[in-house]
Amino acid sequence: MKITSSILGLPVAVALFAACSLAQASDAQSKPFSPITPSGASQKAPNYVGGSLGSSSTKLCGTLQNCGGSDQSWKLFAGIRMNDNVLLEGGYTNLGEQQAQDANGNVTQKLSALTASALATYPLNDQIELFGKAGVARWTDKYTDSNDSTKNKGTNVLVGAGANYDLGDNMGVRTEWERFKGVGTNTNKGDIDLLSVGLTFSSL
Repeated sequence: MKITSSILGLPVAVALFAACSLAQASDAQSKPFSPITPSGASQKAPNYVGGSLGSSSTKLCGTLQNCGGSDQSWKLFAGIRMNDNVLLEGGYTNLGEQQAQDANGNVTQKLSALTASALATYPLNDQIELFGKAGVARWTDKYTDSNDSTKNKGTNVLVGAGANYDLGDNMGVRTEWERFKGVGTNTNKGDIDLLSVGLTFSSL
């Protein structure tokens, strides 16, 4: 649908906007970093990019047996600032692989998602800021069993919360929890939780 296509195009648009702004600022004087800057700071980064590593917890069971578990995951993201306390962010997340069994043998589900979300921020001090997020995830589930391999896709709600720590010199550390709601087919559907830690880089 047109609305869904517009939403899912946000990660690409955000990434392109952030990349152009970073290139223009490459020769600028270094200033304190903050993609999610405390409200008391004199200047806020208009955009940022980042990457995180983490662990995903899945349980897309339904008719499957011995399913679920944890797997290594990673994500890339970029964001732009709308005002002092609201950010728009898009990204790509590799959610790892789930192992399971059906009546005929082993089953694997490789999971990934394109995301578009809004973040609301709350500063604790000049270096630490908390944030909550909500948005949508366009997920892909590559399902492989003993007979065939198929790809299932869908769009569902994404929620999360985390904190950003300002390292200075255009860098920060982000810790984050996210939940991807209702991923998978009607017979093998569930939520995915992702815990991650990563680095962020600002154009300032």
